Amino acid sequence: MKYALIVEEFAEEYSLNPATVRTNVTRNPESLPKVLRIGRSVRFLRTEIEKWEKSLLDDQ
Repeated sequence: MKYALIVEEFAEEYSLNPATVRTNVTRNPESLPKVLRIGRSVRFLRTEIEKWEKSLLDDQ
């Protein structure tokens, strides 16, 4: 299992547009899981994705 997803993989997994995800990383970061930046690249860690999913369920 991969421990981190690139933007395209994250977008595909959640049926999102990759361009929207890229935009939200900088303009609306609270709508996404926390990201790991390595240079100019952005990675979504599985642990942060799980926390994000849990917070979405708790908000309902």
